[in-house]
Amino acid sequence: MDLSLVNHLFVTPRFVVKGTVRSGALRLSSFLNAARRPWLTIDEVTFTDLESGEKISARRATLRLADVLFAHEFLDLGGDPVRRKLAQSETPDFRMVSAWFRAPARLEIVGRARREALDPAATDDFFVLLEPLLRGIVPSQAAALEPCKNLSYAIVQRSQLHGYFEYE
Repeated sequence: MDLSLVNHLFVTPRFVVKGTVRSGALRLSSFLNAARRPWLTIDEVTFTDLESGEKISARRATLRLADVLFAHEFLDLGGDPVRRKLAQSETPDFRMVSAWFRAPARLEIVGRARREALDPAATDDFFVLLEPLLRGIVPSQAAALEPCKNLSYAIVQRSQLHGYFEYE
């Protein structure tokens, strides 16, 4: 069994994409920040159209990394001490943030991010947002975005954000 294969979820302005990415021994956030190729290969993939709800499944597909709004890695976080520490709710270096994705996406994502992830000079393309809540979902997108409810975190692509603000 190849332990580098884990289930992943990606949301683009048009699709919710579920499948597995060969990330080696890296967590998805580290893998995405280290990616130097513009295309992401996903195995055992299902694309769900955000407007029509139509599903397309394939053994393998390629997704343009620049189109990813946010991602999630379906892993049991309980056995990972680093992730468990990240999930501690009263950690003082986390800030509540509300962020809007660029057009054509009309989604807003609200959650907690590390202070340094919100620094405009940050160099990582992706940052982790804990306990994300999606807003701005239109009725035609509700079924397709159902897997995005109750995520423990989302890996947000900074370049896909139109803007964000921190709550006081």
